Amino acid sequence: MAQHLGAPATPIVAAGDKVKVGQVIAEPAGFISAFVHSSVSGTVRKIAPRKDLAGREVMHIEIEVEGDEWMEGIDLSDTLVTAIPEDNKAILDKIKANGVVGLGGATFPTHVKLCPPPGKKADCLILNGAECEPYLTSDYRIMLERSKEIIIGAAIMKQVLGGCPAVIGIEENKPEAIRKMNEALAELQAGCKGYDGITVQVLKKKYPQGGEKQLIDAVMKRQVKSMGLPIDVGAVVQNVATSLAVYEAVQKNKPLITNVLTVTGNTLPVDKQHNYLFRIGIPLSYIAEVAGGVPEDAAKIISGGPMMGKAIANLDATTVKGSSSLLYFTREKTERGVESACIRCGKCSEACPMGLEPFLLQKYARNGMFDELEENAVQDCIECGCCLYSCPANIPLLDIIRIAKGDVIKIIRSRAPRK
Repeated sequence: MAQHLGAPATPIVAAGDKVKVGQVIAEPAGFISAFVHSSVSGTVRKIAPRKDLAGREVMHIEIEVEGDEWMEGIDLSDTLVTAIPEDNKAILDKIKANGVVGLGGATFPTHVKLCPPPGKKADCLILNGAECEPYLTSDYRIMLERSKEIIIGAAIMKQVLGGCPAVIGIEENKPEAIRKMNEALAELQAGCKGYDGITVQVLKKKYPQGGEKQLIDAVMKRQVKSMGLPIDVGAVVQNVATSLAVYEAVQKNKPLITNVLTVTGNTLPVDKQHNYLFRIGIPLSYIAEVAGGVPEDAAKIISGGPMMGKAIANLDATTVKGSSSLLYFTREKTERGVESACIRCGKCSEACPMGLEPFLLQKYARNGMFDELEENAVQDCIECGCCLYSCPANIPLLDIIRIAKGDVIKIIRSRAPRK
């Protein structure tokens, strides 16, 4: 029930209920929340806490699978629907009702992001096709295989935002994706209405190019201020996978119940590394089994990229809307070196895409100096891991700074005036 940013969804079914694929089984519990739909048909076995990939107890709805019966009204055909509905409210209602959230990592409810607050206006919709983390290729695959659907989703969101320009940003190391997206865009612009103002922009190959603030800077040459939001500089950023989900929600009335997940790592030969289309909610262990089992020399399994992903403590955890990978790594690849003293070499500062000084922040954090942490903008850390990767002293900079950032943000929010 907690597979989106914000409040976990509230179950609306009970043990013993029969459900179909695409049926709503939980509804939003707040403004920042999202609907959850069944990805299978069968009988609700129980509603109870179950461990997530980190081993934390999270409320789940367990369903005994029986057949594959879909809800009426969901279009499962391959027919491409290019005509964009004119009613923006109806579009937003469909996006919300179908549980679409951001699939670039944050899982922020998409319908909320497409409704700028009063006084704010979208100058540009940016579609993130950078996929800059090593090993991950799920976005790359959908750009090759579902390029037109992604562009239609972009056109739909562009219209909802008032017709602002839309830019699809793709790193230069993905020439096939760039070619496919340009070809699909040219075809749609030549034969359909509503696709003007959309372009593909080739981005420099540089981690973390797919970071929201870095992407806005690269595309719009605008910088988001400390603790600011993209809309503050007129930007709305969505992932290409989110755009595909928008297409399916609006044009096919299909809820977000499937996604694509990369199975790879340095333990697998190339011919065993694949992307899988999966039903959201199935255990990670099922995917691992289908992909050939967990390699014997895998010392660590990661969900997400190697830089910003999370280690999996429980392989029986269920997949969620934002699940993007199973990465297998050997002990040699993951074992940390022995920490030694910081010599203030500055390599972490050179690597930080936010211009922070991680060597200084970790000193303040270890000494509980929260005022100094805030003054030096620890709250702006995007947790990309560049500092940790570049540190010759093997100091766990990211771990220390991530915890300190959370503490400082709590302090900042506690000062906000109550409405």
